[in-house]
Amino acid sequence: MTAGCRVRGAWHGGAAVCLSLLAASVALAQVPSAGPPLDRFGGFRPVKLQATGFFRVQKIAERWWLATPDGHPFFSVGVNGIRMNGTATRDGKRHYLDTCKQTYGTREKWAATQVTRCREWGVNTVGCWSDWQSLRRDLPYTVALRVGGQDWLKGNWTDIFSDQFRLFVRQQVRKVALPLKDDPYLLGYWLANEMKWGPDHRGGHLLDQFVKLPATAPAKVALVSFLRERYGTLARLREKLALKADSWDALLTLDALPSASAEATATRLAWAAAVADRFFAVTGEELRKVDPNHLNLGVRFISQLTPPAVLRAAAKHVDVMSINFYDVGPWRHILRGFSPDHLSIDGFLAEHYKVCGKPILISEWGYRAADVGLPNSWPPIYPTLPDQKTRAARYGAYARQVIDKPWLVGHHWFQWVDQPPEGRFDGENNNFGLVNERDEPYEAVTATMRALHREIYRVLQPPPK
Repeated sequence: MTAGCRVRGAWHGGAAVCLSLLAASVALAQVPSAGPPLDRFGGFRPVKLQATGFFRVQKIAERWWLATPDGHPFFSVGVNGIRMNGTATRDGKRHYLDTCKQTYGTREKWAATQVTRCREWGVNTVGCWSDWQSLRRDLPYTVALRVGGQDWLKGNWTDIFSDQFRLFVRQQVRKVALPLKDDPYLLGYWLANEMKWGPDHRGGHLLDQFVKLPATAPAKVALVSFLRERYGTLARLREKLALKADSWDALLTLDALPSASAEATATRLAWAAAVADRFFAVTGEELRKVDPNHLNLGVRFISQLTPPAVLRAAAKHVDVMSINFYDVGPWRHILRGFSPDHLSIDGFLAEHYKVCGKPILISEWGYRAADVGLPNSWPPIYPTLPDQKTRAARYGAYARQVIDKPWLVGHHWFQWVDQPPEGRFDGENNNFGLVNERDEPYEAVTATMRALHREIYRVLQPPPK
């Protein structure tokens, strides 16, 4: 056992925790088949930690945990998109909503049924894109702040170096977070979703976007300052980047950067880190001013498409590193082709943890199967399994690997309801749901969830030493 437990930068004596863990090993032998003894938030009651009244992170015996407001270890098992509205088609139809109106009549009755299902299936967290307002009194929940500085689909950044960006973040945080700052059931906030940080399906490096800004744009001024700090003299800049600028001010009119050299690539990656540091500093500062009680869960990085320099920058400002981590099979090699700097995804984000050193929450993952009549045609990168039995087995294999990794504090499945066969706004039309659009559960998958989640704290419990 470790001599102490890390809690948001402070060290607390570990003797009581270690004794509690030893006692819990005895209690585990008496855990009933119905599941482990849990507190009102879903935390493991036999182990007592410091109770702060809010969720936090803590390291015990070399393993990261979330801790409930009542002071017990908590492993977050969430689902994205728990909402009565379901997913709209491109023309605005909502099949699941129509089903639920007919079945339940009211949103309150729908919510009560989903809470019961969550508890039966072992789901203890309301994930992103959910109707948390209807579920917040019964389950720990998360909230999307939507303060990303870019268009999600295209990856086009706004000028995050401008005062207007900070003002936007401040207003959004006050609007969303201020009313929630004292709610113990709130796990934390997502800042944004799948932002673009480097070469990916939405285009190239960030520097090549920012360099096209007008000379008076705060981000262009910041870029020139970055180049000046990086190279020191114009002579060195001209030598390393093959630029012909006669003065630093002349760089304000620069609209392109040579791309052929290793030095140019290194400069692009360094600029991505500078952008990340600015983004996470501003959003983190504004969030902490309004709500110092709840966790900053980051931006739901795309695991295969985030440069390590960006992870390092984010780690200085967030409490938990949230990463969307799908099984993409042979497509992983194609995705790595966007940039050799992107990290390996083998080992369940081990390389990501080595870089950031922060506990990681897998904020989105899932599998689809071919036996329910959905097209499963977009995106093509995800494997399509033959049937629900295989899907359930793959769920179990994936979730067990998450539980086995000491740097992972939970996983959130995508999503509650299948996507419509016609496709949503971007064409996605997959069997990702735990229920179909007729509100019928996929029993093989939910049975596997139920069985596995009853064992989570038994599996996670470190052996006595």
